Amino acid sequence: MGNLIASIGMGGNSILIALSAALLFFGAEWLVRGGSLLAKQMGVKPLVIGLSVVAFGTSMPEFVVSLIANVFEDSSTIAMGNIIGSNITNIGLILGLSGLIFPITIHFKQTYRGLVFLFLISILLYALSLDGFISRLDGLVMVIVLVGYVMYLYRNPGEIPIETFEGEFGKKSNNLLLVLAGSIALSIGAWMFVKSAVWIAEEFDIPKMVIGLTIVAVGTSLPELATSLVAALRKHGEISVGNIIGSNIFNILFIMGGVGFIKPLDVLESRTIAGEAVKVFPHVQYIIMMLFGLILIPLGMRHKIGRLTGTILVAGYIGFYIYLFFGRS
Repeated sequence: MGNLIASIGMGGNSILIALSAALLFFGAEWLVRGGSLLAKQMGVKPLVIGLSVVAFGTSMPEFVVSLIANVFEDSSTIAMGNIIGSNITNIGLILGLSGLIFPITIHFKQTYRGLVFLFLISILLYALSLDGFISRLDGLVMVIVLVGYVMYLYRNPGEIPIETFEGEFGKKSNNLLLVLAGSIALSIGAWMFVKSAVWIAEEFDIPKMVIGLTIVAVGTSLPELATSLVAALRKHGEISVGNIIGSNIFNILFIMGGVGFIKPLDVLESRTIAGEAVKVFPHVQYIIMMLFGLILIPLGMRHKIGRLTGTILVAGYIGFYIYLFFGRS
């Protein structure tokens, strides 16, 4: 597979990137839909489905891509960039576009705990990363925090906006096939995505962290993008906001924690300074991620993300891209 990726050139890799992104999107969609319908057929409550199948399912593209990058490709900075970049993309691009489509009303009393929690675990991630890597112990700590968070949500169901599936549940065999097809599509799509991303980074001498923060982050955020835009079009703004908050929390605790627990993550970025290769800590990327999370708190207090705010969020996201490609030494 690696030789094939290297032999097809930039045009072929662009096609592979698009194809693998489509596999990630449809794989997550099939996995979530099939798993949700199966759970309903088995009498599982919608709340539990939302906290398990849906939440984990929409995070699977980031998880599988980060796992493959870190464990099989020894490209931990792609995994790190994917997680940080996905959280920035979710707020700057996805929530910003959702606000541009239709102004979003935020029920601050229902979301402020999630917003504060997201900011606190972003600080936790930054603190755990300062030694240059996410160890297995760090990963275990984050997974334990995630378990506590899910238990809290289960006991406080009013804080979780859930979009339910309507209509017939279909045959169990068909739903099982959806889950199987989704899992296969996710695995193949993630493998192709990482291979193509690594090739682009090496061929054009682009830092792998930057590739993770941009191409990979956008590709793995497609399920959240689709969910939020559809919710905005249906004027279900609380679904958009809840989806983004939950996704960012799972990105940090489930993906960073889970992948780090499986194999420690090196978070230092390789840079060339004065002609010498050095390892540096990506402070700016962490801080920008935290700032995007922090800005949601005053937005929530205003109870609205209108078109002006959406424009500012998208502009901030574009500014982040400009910094990555032109503002770094």
